[in-house]
Parts: sequence; structure tokens; C-alpha cells
Amino acid sequence: MASSTVSRRASLAVLASGAALGFVVLTTQVWHGFAPLGIDRRVAEEGLCAIALRFSEDPLVPSARFKTLKDRLGDAFEVIEIDSKKGNEHGFGKMAHSVLTLEVREVDGQPAYEARKRVVAFLTERLAV
Repeated sequence: MASSTVSRRASLAVLASGAALGFVVLTTQVWHGFAPLGIDRRVAEEGLCAIALRFSEDPLVPSARFKTLKDRLGDAFEVIEIDSKKGNEHGFGKMAHSVLTLEVREVDGQPAYEARKRVVAFLTERLAV
């Protein structure tokens, strides 16, 4: 595949779940005002995009982190936030964290399962040859 094709299909799958080291590195740099790898240019010129997942009450993935990235990337940053407030409809605890693994119940309509399906679709769309 030509490198220009790879560049046009550039994607940043930001998964705030489990071992998302790439997410932590990115947000640390953006959080402090840096533009890693010319992120603004790559969004504009290469179609770089990101998808990120979090539970609303997850202290390990603060909403401010997502706001910073959303402000920086705009529509290129897709956020899926799942309600984990006390008494939420699906019974997620306030410490829920692993959107794509521990909290998934393979039942249509279950938010973590729907998020996982969206991540698969996102990666399929972006990485298709």
C-alpha cells in the first residue's frame, strides 16, 4: 500500500479502556499544550481521527482530559461516554473503567456492548484497504 494511502487513512484509535498506554501518552502531551506529531496538521491534512470511551464517573479517565482533546480535535474526536452515575439504568458502578472488556454484556442495547461495536466499526472504516 502506498504511503500516501496510509497517511490518508491515518487513524488514532484512542481507547480509554484497559491498557490504553497510547491514550495516556497522547493526553499527557496535549494536556500540557503540545501537539504531538503535528496533530492539528494531521487532522486537517490526513484525516486523523480518534475515538475515546469512558464511564462518566471513572476517576482514572477525567472528563477534562476528553474536553481538552475535543477542543483540540473538534469533530475528529468521537467521544462515547457511558453513564455510571449512582442508580444508572444498566447498573454500572462508579468505579467502572473497562468499557471494552469487563463491563461488556453481549446484549444489544447494553452501552458497553454498543460501544464495542462502534469501535469495531470505526476501525473497520478507517483501516479498510
